[in-house]
Amino acid sequence: MRDIPAESKTIESVAQAIDALTRGKLLDALAPEASARRGDARFGLWFRGHERASYRLVPTLLRPTPGAAPIDEVSLTRHFRALNPDAVPPGTPDFAALVTMQHYLAPTRLLDWSENLLVALFFAVRDPALDGGNEDAALWILNARRLNYYSSASQRSAELLYADDADVVARAALCRVRNREAWRDSVARSLQAPDVPGETYRHGRLLGAIGETPVPVAQIASTPAAVDLRAIPMNGPRGVKPGNLFDDGNWASAERLAVRLSMPVAVFPPRSNPRIRNQSGTFTLHGGRFVADAAAWAGKALSPTAIGAPIDLLDIDAALRRTRILKWLRIPAAKRAAIRGELALIGITEAALFPELDYQSRDVASRWRPPHDTVTDA
Repeated sequence: MRDIPAESKTIESVAQAIDALTRGKLLDALAPEASARRGDARFGLWFRGHERASYRLVPTLLRPTPGAAPIDEVSLTRHFRALNPDAVPPGTPDFAALVTMQHYLAPTRLLDWSENLLVALFFAVRDPALDGGNEDAALWILNARRLNYYSSASQRSAELLYADDADVVARAALCRVRNREAWRDSVARSLQAPDVPGETYRHGRLLGAIGETPVPVAQIASTPAAVDLRAIPMNGPRGVKPGNLFDDGNWASAERLAVRLSMPVAVFPPRSNPRIRNQSGTFTLHGGRFVADAAAWAGKALSPTAIGAPIDLLDIDAALRRTRILKWLRIPAAKRAAIRGELALIGITEAALFPELDYQSRDVASRWRPPHDTVTDA
């Protein structure tokens, strides 16, 4: 597992968080190259708050517990859908089902982000129980469009992806398949008939990467490990050899597309419920899968059935030579309460971000609860 890089700056107030984003050189490092940019270069800058700086940018489903087998994603998803047919009706696309599961705290391969810096800052300092601790918080910044420039297996452009895009359909389908053959068949059935020139070719290329490209055993794992994407084992015409995933000359080769499908992509979801709207919510959708026993493939070079291990955001960022896709800001533990108070003054509160009645009731109760030192008549 790759170490979290050094932070780019420490912030101690809301004003410093805004200044770090608008007055320094932080955005210069996160901007996509001009050749990969379409429209507003600032569109696609996303934020995520971590209550502990040691937390990693990995969704719940893909965080194996030491000594325990990975979560059975397929069984979990089927069970959730069977229990909640009103929330996830039959025929619901996989990505929409994952969004619903994420909403109700089931483990999924989605990682929450926000387009709003202040929303992410709130989540970094949200829990008062951590105010007296000694572990700092973190505010992560992601250039989502630039991530997709490097991780998409269907197109080479710095654009956000949407629910019906092939890259999203392919990764979301992993929630209900156990091997590559079933994965390919599921994606082929789910892809909408393309209405964009060249899309049929791109769909076919992606399906070939899933169904016709055996995975090198070196890409199969039971636990997270750092991956060097400039020397990753890939299956090519001359067998399994280390290759540079970011070799522009071979960008669309089947073995490189197959590796990309284990990487996360940035997805702008339908703003289908009030919570996502209030939080300006977005997601990274992570590919790959951990297996219970990677040693079962010992002595083999390739597997035609296995799904490669997840490749995380830090691996992608570490492999880039010039600009970055990630930066993070440290928030000292001693400043949590003060920042939370500043956010409340400008309306960034739990009640504002969670419109459900239980959150609203809790907020009303907290506002009208007497201070601890209030003296009342007997």
